[in-house]
Amino acid sequence: MNPGAVDKKKHIIFAVDDGATNLLTLEAYLIPKGYIVEKAINGIEALEKINEWIPDNLPDLILLDVMMPDMSGFEVCRALRNLDDTKSIPIILVTALDQVEAKVEGLDAGANDFLTKPVNKHELYARIDSHLRVKKLMAELEIKNKLLAEREAFLDHLVKEKTIQLYNMNIGLVSALETANLANDDDTGRHIMRVGEYSAAIAEHLGCSSEFCAKIKLYAPLHDVGKVGISDAILKKPGKYTPEEFEKMKEHVAIGARMLENASIDKMAYNIAAFHHEKWDGSGYLHGKSGEDIPLEARIVAICDVYDALTKKRVYKSAFPESEADEIIKISRGKHFDPIVTDSFFKIKNSLLEIKNSLKDNE
Repeated sequence: MNPGAVDKKKHIIFAVDDGATNLLTLEAYLIPKGYIVEKAINGIEALEKINEWIPDNLPDLILLDVMMPDMSGFEVCRALRNLDDTKSIPIILVTALDQVEAKVEGLDAGANDFLTKPVNKHELYARIDSHLRVKKLMAELEIKNKLLAEREAFLDHLVKEKTIQLYNMNIGLVSALETANLANDDDTGRHIMRVGEYSAAIAEHLGCSSEFCAKIKLYAPLHDVGKVGISDAILKKPGKYTPEEFEKMKEHVAIGARMLENASIDKMAYNIAAFHHEKWDGSGYLHGKSGEDIPLEARIVAICDVYDALTKKRVYKSAFPESEADEIIKISRGKHFDPIVTDSFFKIKNSLLEIKNSLKDNE
């Protein structure tokens, strides 16, 4: 079926897989949910169809098998990202590969997300829905950016509206990416929102510009986005990590930085992902930065992330009382944390508690 002939109110999903059974399974899952399903049995056929559909009849989302003859899913993904007409179409790689290296290669190729074979239909629906919502937000954002350039009289109003939409989009992106490893964690969204709010409050108290405060609130939630590349067994381990497991966990910093360094996103997002585990005394990871060599936004997010982790229950520990958390942070002043940022943290502690109470985890 030519996408140009279908009802454009329905979303078109393009499934690419060299396994006929896999394609039939995807059809069986998606058609009853109201999606139009287009199919290709290999990468070469997929690109040929895409070229026929450019520019007006492109699919809304692509489900792309990785292991295919002649042309892998990684190669197809790169080819699509090199075309102006297809560079923004959400691509979910469907693969039996579970190694971190495969996920990193997929992200480098331009993939948005991953599904592991055999595909769980409920996870499939959730991933597709998340990415279509993000795509819609990005399309709306592009329209508003054009209006922003044309209507200077409404500049302040449109900037505020854009900021709100960008913030919600980042929450959606983080949630979609972390779903791969945190599918059963309903509190992930609240954690990243709290870190964003805490960070903005401290930045404001430090006298940072309104632009800086708005951006740190926007991008602080991306601090752990690289955990998409860390296995479930490590992320959800209830006990203490072995040295080998801790080294694996630390890789999320490099993965997160790699995901953001070439994206059309503010440098602050990269700095937060890359350096929020650095320590004031130089004993952190991955780069061993110290003092003011660590970007201010990363120093602020570091204390906010640790505070939230200390005071909230995690799979590997119970929540610390506020008094014990405060004591740990005080002891870490000048070691783990920037002394000035630490002082600011305690000066506005009541405001942070208000934020915490307004963004409680789901009970």
